[in-house]
Amino acid sequence: MARKILANIFVDGVVLQREMPIKFWGEVDPDATVTVNFASASYEVTADESGKWEVSVPEMSAGAGYELKVSSLDLVQTVNDILIGDVWICAGQSNMELPMIRVRRLFADEIKNSNNSNIRQYHLPLTSDFDREQETIPESSWIAVEPNQTAKFSATGFFFASKLYEHLNVPIGIVMTAIGGTPVEAWMSREALSGYPETLVQVDECRQVGFIDSIVASEQKAHADWFKTLAKFDRGLNEEWFKESFTDENWKKIDLNVAWDEVVDLKSSGSVWLRKEVEISEDLANQSVDIILGCVVDADEVYVNGVKVGETGYRYPPRDYKIPNLKAGKNTIAIRIVVTHETGGFTFGKEHKLLFSDRTEITLTNGWKYKRSISCPQAPNLTFFQYKPTGNYNGMIHPLHNYPIKGVIWYQGESNAGNPVGYSQKFSTMITDWRKKWNQGDFPFIFAQLSNWSPKGHLMNWQLLRDEQTKTLSTTPNTRMIVTNDIGEYNDLHPLDKKSVGQRLANEALSLVYKKDIVSTGPTLTSVKKLKNQLILDFETYGDKLILKYSDVVHSLSVWIDEIEIAVEGIIKGTTVIIETNHASYVTAVSYAWIDDPADANLYNIHGLPTVPFKQEI
Repeated sequence: MARKILANIFVDGVVLQREMPIKFWGEVDPDATVTVNFASASYEVTADESGKWEVSVPEMSAGAGYELKVSSLDLVQTVNDILIGDVWICAGQSNMELPMIRVRRLFADEIKNSNNSNIRQYHLPLTSDFDREQETIPESSWIAVEPNQTAKFSATGFFFASKLYEHLNVPIGIVMTAIGGTPVEAWMSREALSGYPETLVQVDECRQVGFIDSIVASEQKAHADWFKTLAKFDRGLNEEWFKESFTDENWKKIDLNVAWDEVVDLKSSGSVWLRKEVEISEDLANQSVDIILGCVVDADEVYVNGVKVGETGYRYPPRDYKIPNLKAGKNTIAIRIVVTHETGGFTFGKEHKLLFSDRTEITLTNGWKYKRSISCPQAPNLTFFQYKPTGNYNGMIHPLHNYPIKGVIWYQGESNAGNPVGYSQKFSTMITDWRKKWNQGDFPFIFAQLSNWSPKGHLMNWQLLRDEQTKTLSTTPNTRMIVTNDIGEYNDLHPLDKKSVGQRLANEALSLVYKKDIVSTGPTLTSVKKLKNQLILDFETYGDKLILKYSDVVHSLSVWIDEIEIAVEGIIKGTTVIIETNHASYVTAVSYAWIDDPADANLYNIHGLPTVPFKQEI
């Protein structure tokens, strides 16, 4: 590969921020002269003693078709197809990272019809460093919105950028720097975490020479050995339970919507096999077909007529595999499920079906047989160092500080929900620190509040993290938050409706940043008044009045008498909610949507935006 002169982000298709001085930088030989030709102008600079160089170009209006040529000694690098528009950082964890390919069933037309070379994405690969703040931007490429590339876009980022472009008609570049499972601390600098010495202990541990390498090597070996041992003693693999000819007449019966923790012989780690026969007509057999099985805990292999058609190694992605060998008549489907920890199974409430090209569906939820192949101790745990404090900031945020941006959208918080107290302070500190390092003032920072989620048998206390997120709005200037607890999925940590998320984020940007006349915020509680037998809740509605969905009264309301919660209903009158209660004089707090999955929350404004959840002391 030819040696580069420019930083990695300056490759074909790059989007540069309009109406700000444009910076180009890179590295050459020490003290070498660097010539930069851009937009019919030429600039010359001398690299410092370490070979670093930088050129600042006057700000430009939105445009397209620019070329950049940089040379030094015998080195020449040319960058083509440059756009000038607005650049937004897309940061956070898996719900920001989740690509369009994962939501293709819901948004097939959006992918098929996508064709806009003025919307582009640069996706930073995972790059963690605990020793120092890196200056090198991780290597990637710019891709444009088109059918064969759109599937790689962040789904939230795609819909965000598309909405902006619809209103602004200027190029939009999104820089995707998000990693699944990461807490906010992973995106904070050491300086930002200076007030949290207990957290910096983890950083110093990771900085010890050989510490990470030794743990990764030993854990990965133990993990691989566990899977090898499992496969070695897995009767289903050894006896080929996936074959059509295998006899399963003595197996037990089960449906895929049965919770495995309620079945005695399914309550352990190891492997379990399932089999089912499906009759297919001649006309369906001639079509292309996919098997859809929802989410599976933890890993799966799916066989049709003895041939493996797909496999997934962890629990979160929806299982969606093409079947190349379906035939008319009887077909045998076999599934091997590997449970690494505690109890496995299929996520309740998901669809299980064969989907044919003519949109015919055959349900697969019922009528399965199963047999445990092997029980064993749980798989060894793995340490994910990308979750540790400062690592991702050093490797994936700090290198971008020289790259001018319009603002940031953020979707994160799930990994801090287990310990929500103090999240707002850390989040606010992170935002302030990023702004300081970018040296662009208080650029806009727009974030998504946690969606609704309520996995079976678990209380997640997500309402506490949501409340911390809301607090950030009052402590940190130029921030906005979207509410998403009406567009999540109770049974999926990764809800598919990223279109609503992206568009709500875009509407906040259009309102806050671009000063468009768009209502982007839902009703927000402003005060609570106590009367003799009533509580009067006043709202800033961002519209003429409050409205209700699904009912004639306000649901998901509670009054609190100290620690005792009492569910109540309310009625709306203009911009207020009235709660009738004989306990009004004793009430110490009132709450709305104060639960992991506020499925019955139904208070909106006339623009269809949900009310911000709250618990207000009175």
